[in-house]
Amino acid sequence: MRSAEGRRKWRIAAGVLAGTVLLAAGLLFFYYRIYKVVPTFSEMTCEYGDQISQNIEDYLSGTEWSVHLGELDLSQVDQKHTGTYQAVVHHGRSQFTYEVIIQDTVAPEIRWKEEQIYLAAGEDYTVEDVIEGVEDVDPGAEAFFSQGDSLYSSLWFDTVGRYEVGILARDGSGNESSGQISVIVDTAPSFEGIRNFYCVPGSAPDYLEAVAVYDDLDGDLTAQIRVDDSEVNLDEPGEYSLRYVAEDSYGLETVEETKILVAEEDGIQDLIGRRQIDYRKDVIIGAPNIYDGGVSEQEDIDETLEYMRPALVQLYHGVGRGGYSSGSGYIMEITEDRIYVCSNHHVVSKYEDWDIYFYDGTVVRGKAVGTTQVYDVGVVEVDLENVPEELLEKLMTVHIDRTYWESLNQQDIEVGLERVDRTGGLLHVTKGRLIKVKQEFDWNNHAEHTEVTVELVHGDSGSAILDGYGNLICMAYAYSTDPTRYWCVPLDGILDCYREITGRTPYIY
Repeated sequence: MRSAEGRRKWRIAAGVLAGTVLLAAGLLFFYYRIYKVVPTFSEMTCEYGDQISQNIEDYLSGTEWSVHLGELDLSQVDQKHTGTYQAVVHHGRSQFTYEVIIQDTVAPEIRWKEEQIYLAAGEDYTVEDVIEGVEDVDPGAEAFFSQGDSLYSSLWFDTVGRYEVGILARDGSGNESSGQISVIVDTAPSFEGIRNFYCVPGSAPDYLEAVAVYDDLDGDLTAQIRVDDSEVNLDEPGEYSLRYVAEDSYGLETVEETKILVAEEDGIQDLIGRRQIDYRKDVIIGAPNIYDGGVSEQEDIDETLEYMRPALVQLYHGVGRGGYSSGSGYIMEITEDRIYVCSNHHVVSKYEDWDIYFYDGTVVRGKAVGTTQVYDVGVVEVDLENVPEELLEKLMTVHIDRTYWESLNQQDIEVGLERVDRTGGLLHVTKGRLIKVKQEFDWNNHAEHTEVTVELVHGDSGSAILDGYGNLICMAYAYSTDPTRYWCVPLDGILDCYREITGRTPYIY
């Protein structure tokens, strides 16, 4: 028999054991029935662009209380790109790993334009010009022109007509969609007469003068030209851009851009004098002499003589029974109402009226302004209103650079002359060298004359002697014999006599 003490200890031990069993049973019940969670999946596939779930309940299964103890970690998942990534859920001391596959299986959608597409022949176009765009979750999705197995980023047509154009859209995963669109190829409007402008401050040029635009379908669209001069300030010196815009009934638009230079008159004249601008190609406003022939950068006497031919004339006066008197001359000035032609006194003084034959054979009546015998110089004038417009747009004056001329002395430079006939051809061309710009002369008041080796013949009197750059050096006058020497009126003598006769001074560089 157990003692009372033993029975007491046994009861204590039995109680402890029973408590331990109950605790263990409670813990097991708590863990398995309340705390324990399990992953709901091991691998998940998502469509690119869809948002990956942030809800912990989609990742763990268990009691609501325990599931929400979990912490979702998507830091290793790049939702901006396709690929295979790992998501992690931390739950107490446990960690669950999930494989997340992001894939793109949806092809891009091409958004087509609803209206008819018109393109201009001869112009490059991109896909964006013929479709509204491409919709896709991949921002890098692109569209191309397609023809067979070939893809193109641009397309152009050299022939008008209707065409079916293939379009293919592709995303970074290789998903593709395609289709066709009908385009009508037409010619865009075409401008004529657009020129650059060179004008002094305060000018008011007519931007539309001589400008026209035509379209094969719509015809003359000149009245619909839009001029954008928003960037131009005609009161402030500077270089500006001027835009002309024309649109046909198909919506095909042509934009042409030209330049406007606002500068002081001497600055513009300097550009003319260096042949960088030309009134026959550019609009020049405010320069003292827009008709100046200018000088070339390169010395070439043959090229210069041909280039300066529009400054040359022949003076002709018919005499009874088939006789005539003639001489040569050159254009000194073109004003608002007159053309002034310089020649010799011994030519001009013979008659009051002269037929002036220009370089192309056009004849206009002229009259003598006057002559002087200080040097053998005479001047004839032509009313500008009698000169055909198409001829006036070709004429030029000789280039006078007195500073350059005064720097010459016994320099052996090449000079020459051309004499035009009455049919638009040449009567005489001769070349030689400059001997001296001011040489002692035994006749004509003993005034110094220019001596050259240019062989002068009958009819050359009054011809302009030019150097290889285009500068007026002197005017043909006469020759002496024994030995034969060729003499010309020097440039300063021409200018002084011209001023005496006309009261005018041409533009001098």
